[in-house]
Amino acid sequence: MHFFRSVDRWLSAPEWMFSLGRCWRGRRAGRLLCVPDFFVLSGFVLAFLVIGSAGRAAAAEPVAVVSEAGGAGTFRVERTDGTMLSGPLARIGADGVALASAGQDLVLPLDQVRVVTRSGAAVLPAKPAALRSTWIDGSTLEADDFSWDGKQALLITPDGPIEVPAERLHTLDWSGGSGWQTAVPEATESDLLVVGTPAAHEFVECAITAVSPETVTVLLDDETIAVKRAKIIGLQWLRAQATNQAPRGIVVDVDGGSLRAGKVVWTPTGLVLDDVVRVPAPLLARIDFAADRTLALTGLPPERLEVEPYFGSLAALPGFAPYFAPRPVVAAGEFPREGLVVRPRTVAVWRVPADSRRFRTVVAPAAGRMAAGKTLVTISVDDSEAFRREIDAGVFPIDGVGEGLPIELEIAGARRLTVTVDYGTSGDLGSPVRFTTPVIEK
Repeated sequence: MHFFRSVDRWLSAPEWMFSLGRCWRGRRAGRLLCVPDFFVLSGFVLAFLVIGSAGRAAAAEPVAVVSEAGGAGTFRVERTDGTMLSGPLARIGADGVALASAGQDLVLPLDQVRVVTRSGAAVLPAKPAALRSTWIDGSTLEADDFSWDGKQALLITPDGPIEVPAERLHTLDWSGGSGWQTAVPEATESDLLVVGTPAAHEFVECAITAVSPETVTVLLDDETIAVKRAKIIGLQWLRAQATNQAPRGIVVDVDGGSLRAGKVVWTPTGLVLDDVVRVPAPLLARIDFAADRTLALTGLPPERLEVEPYFGSLAALPGFAPYFAPRPVVAAGEFPREGLVVRPRTVAVWRVPADSRRFRTVVAPAAGRMAAGKTLVTISVDDSEAFRREIDAGVFPIDGVGEGLPIELEIAGARRLTVTVDYGTSGDLGSPVRFTTPVIEK
């Protein structure tokens, strides 16, 4: 019946269309049925389906396409007014973000750009890298290896070396995330060499002077010693954040990590941050120019918090309450950015700062592809429900698409933001959900 309704619309066309086949009046008054030749009818059906599909796709995602060229090199640019552009990235510099187009590049001034994202940027590597570095400004970056001759420091990746100012590095971790950093003595007054295994290790105070693939050179009791790298699972430099450094309000995500910068330059030949960090161009995944205008929910205590686990008495036991409460998590596994894990049933209410404009995050099962169950997530702005969705662990995150379901809500003038994570409508226990980079944008 749906098909014939569509045919009815086609048959209101001029008479030339009817000449392509035989037409006759149906039993129902005013209805004309036409059976064209098979191939002609097939062509009409195909055209109808293609046009209809294109219309639905356009309605679902109103993105202006600058150019379809570039394939995997296509970038999406989100502007401050919420509109989108996509196309091959030509360059990023002081004059703005330039997308390649026929004839002349389209240049968007930086003050009109919020986020630049590479298509497919959320696709994660099959296995973690051998080395994880942390920097004094909070940046993190994974690599296969590291070398430093006392002057030039390089993080080695499959796409090429990344030049890093050694004075920005804080730790190097070869332990696979054993957590030795939490055991570092508070009174440490020198660099540290972490020697042993992830299960049993000790800290050696020294001055680190060089690192090669085979050895780490240290100065200990005025004696230069080369220690075999095979015995070392980590390094930590004694460094403090410079008090007079320029602001680094831009967050740059690259394959393997997230960096902070005050200046970003990108060309097909490379990515340069603050004129000192040099990254191979293909590693660029995302740039958040609005990061300094955002307030992370992970660092903002809720005004009101109600946590009621499935077995309610567990929350009353000593030491169990923090387990069920919302907790910040770092980038790990399937999630390349930090987030907030919330368990059902939880109601958290945050007071919205006066100059806020927008709340945005990405929600997914906290255990990624290993999760099970359904969880109902609702978000209210003041007394109005603005978002409701049942998160099915069997669906999210979508392979090759991203970290989960994007959420973006207008909150200008609002006083409170309420996030509720509840058990699924099917009555099962649900599963914890992860809000990746939940932020309030000013």
